[in-house]
Amino acid sequence: MGFFSWNCKQCGESIKAPYDVPEGMEWQNDCVLVREDKDPLIGEYDGYGRIDGFDLTGLPGDPELWHENCWMNEERPLYTGPSDYADDQGFFYDYEERYSDFDISKGIE
Repeated sequence: MGFFSWNCKQCGESIKAPYDVPEGMEWQNDCVLVREDKDPLIGEYDGYGRIDGFDLTGLPGDPELWHENCWMNEERPLYTGPSDYADDQGFFYDYEERYSDFDISKGIE
C-alpha cells in the first residue's frame, strides 16, 4: 500500500509523511490522534497509517487527527469525529503554489 493520510481537523492541511518535507513544513508531521474515552496519542506520522508505530488502520472507523501545533493552539480539544482523507496523501502536494503568500514556517497561530 502506498502513502495515505488525513487532514488536520483544525487547519484542513494534510498530516505530512516525513519524507522530503519542504523546509518550514516539518511541524505538519507531528500529529495527535484524538479518540473517545482514551488519552490522545502524540507522535510522528510515518505516511503509511502509523503514529510512532501505532497502527491507525486497526481502529474501528476513521481516526481524528490534528497537527500537534493546531491541537495545542485549540487548547487540546476532545474527540469531535473522524478526519477527512487527504487528497495529497500527505506527500504529493505543490507547496510552492499553495503557500506562495503564506509564511508556513510560523505554523498556525
